[in-house]
Amino acid sequence: MELLAPAGSREALAAAVQNGADAVYMGLGSFNARRSARNFTDEDFADAVAYCHLHGVRVYLTLNTLLTDRELPEAAEVLRKASAWGVDAVLVQDMGVARIIQQSYPHLVLHASTQMTINNAQGARLMKEMGFARVVPARECTLDELRRMADVGVEVEAFAHGALCVAVSGQCLFSSMIGGRSGNRGRCAQPCRLPYTLEDGTSGYLLSTKDLMLIDRIPELRDAGVYSFKLEGRMKRPEYVGVITRAYREALDAAEAHVSYHP
Repeated sequence: MELLAPAGSREALAAAVQNGADAVYMGLGSFNARRSARNFTDEDFADAVAYCHLHGVRVYLTLNTLLTDRELPEAAEVLRKASAWGVDAVLVQDMGVARIIQQSYPHLVLHASTQMTINNAQGARLMKEMGFARVVPARECTLDELRRMADVGVEVEAFAHGALCVAVSGQCLFSSMIGGRSGNRGRCAQPCRLPYTLEDGTSGYLLSTKDLMLIDRIPELRDAGVYSFKLEGRMKRPEYVGVITRAYREALDAAEAHVSYHP
């Protein structure tokens, strides 16, 4: 099993590594689904990869937004740098980006982003046939659906902790429609987190979902074939990243030892 932690800044990266992450996911440039995170400059990213590898931690580049044709050359340059720095895998949504990787950087491992809305075994099988080593299923998938995807023979990376999206697998157009900021371009304004009032006077945070927390269900997810347990939070403080990484490290270790986890 793999514990995958968010790294939205250098400080959060260090917190993840020092608290037991097996891998981290991080953005470089504009083509990642958390453009509002601090992310990394070229120099910082190269140093971060070296730091992670020194500690035996894998690095996954998030290049998981939709791109225009004009942006593909810039994305290709990001991939060239990532390849030179030794990134372990690339998380993508845009099939044009996947094609660039397969043609120019075939050694880079492909992960299918949750933004691709893979929510059943058929989708997982298609991704495997197209050369993807891993899928990140939609958050709303059931345990049985995760099990069927794992049976396809592709790695399953499931969200275990953090924010949930009110839309199916993050495919929300709300932010884009009311503010011109698309989540599929890494710029979601999170309008679902705002208070609203209905015509009948009902008011409150009517669209906001509760955060996900599956720390007590890790043995079930493991038995279903989930390989990677993903912690959400690239826009969170380093302290948050450190705390949840440590908690899930202890829970995964307990599951691997087949003993009960007691926080």
